[in-house]
Amino acid sequence: MNRVVIIDAKRSPMGSIPGELNGVEETVLLSKVFEALHRTWKKIEVDEAVTGSSFPLERDNLCRKAVQMVKGLENVPSYTICKTCASSDEALRDAYFKIKAGGAEAILVGGCEKISNSSYVLRYMKRNVKGAVSGKLPCFSDIEDKIQENDMAYISEMLSKRYHITRKQQDDFALDSIYKARLAAQKGRFKEEITQIAYEVQGQWHRVDEDTCLKAAREEDVVRSSQPFFLADGALTQYNAAPMCDCAAAVLVANRDYALKKGINIYAEMTDSVSIGVSKIKKGKAMAECISKLLKRNLLQVSDIDLFEINESFASQAIYTKQQLGIETDRMNVNGGNLALGYPIGATGLRMSISLIYEMLRRRARYGISVMCAGGCMAIATLFENVFSTEKG
Repeated sequence: MNRVVIIDAKRSPMGSIPGELNGVEETVLLSKVFEALHRTWKKIEVDEAVTGSSFPLERDNLCRKAVQMVKGLENVPSYTICKTCASSDEALRDAYFKIKAGGAEAILVGGCEKISNSSYVLRYMKRNVKGAVSGKLPCFSDIEDKIQENDMAYISEMLSKRYHITRKQQDDFALDSIYKARLAAQKGRFKEEITQIAYEVQGQWHRVDEDTCLKAAREEDVVRSSQPFFLADGALTQYNAAPMCDCAAAVLVANRDYALKKGINIYAEMTDSVSIGVSKIKKGKAMAECISKLLKRNLLQVSDIDLFEINESFASQAIYTKQQLGIETDRMNVNGGNLALGYPIGATGLRMSISLIYEMLRRRARYGISVMCAGGCMAIATLFENVFSTEKG
């Protein structure tokens, strides 16, 4: 079986809604992050391209449309995957197993979500805002027996109540994420992974090169005084739940021997990927169980992992996963997470993996794990390894 490596990785800034990326079309945004990897993919032959997107606006194969916009990639066969929030994780996983089995030498993997233009998601957000403003929110007892697999906010509220995760704990976690992300931005830790997005609207050029969600006013007094957003007696607010945003991300995955033969630097080795589903009685627990399975399969312990990227769509989910596995705070989401940076649904997992890989290189950390839920009853966890060899550049 082939060893699989990441040989390049970039993402767009995370654009708040409404925000600076509103004027960029979905296909254009994705094509720009594909283009950002051109110095690497021009040296090799890309066998396929695959993109994960939860709510693609382009119904006729988003990935293929984006690839056709990039000179030099026009002939690459392409396809688009939807697996709710783990869409880009599934795309990466698909590329991993194809290369591992010898079905391809190099695959371009993308993730893209354009919430600004998604009528479906915006209707959902508008409904939540209307309910919160009007005060007409249900109580937990009203929905407890009706929670479905994709009712993520309600599943998070359920975890809060069943495992005694308090509102204060969730606000503390959110504030810590915001603090870490702002500090990381100040220190320039995101610069390497972000590619500038430039676009023209009515003759005027716009250039976006930083995560705009971090600019939102989310100081401690605002976070702690915010009212419940989903349930009248709930702990979730608009600040300890991740803000939706726009983003596209891309990585180039290759057979290790092929990359070395072409003289290409290696960022990290993708050692394994695990996808699981759990029963309804385990709603909200999939991320913790997925990491446990990944560790067991690779004969590793939590203590062996230097860095974790745990999905922060809701603070309670991340807290539950952290507590169940006994993950230390200084090894988890060290540059902040989705609560601070934003949540571009199906593109989120690939963004997390990219941020993890760059931090592993900075710290010369050996092992890193990224985990993303897919609804309340599925998850994907990916193990990366930095083997400190000369090909890392």
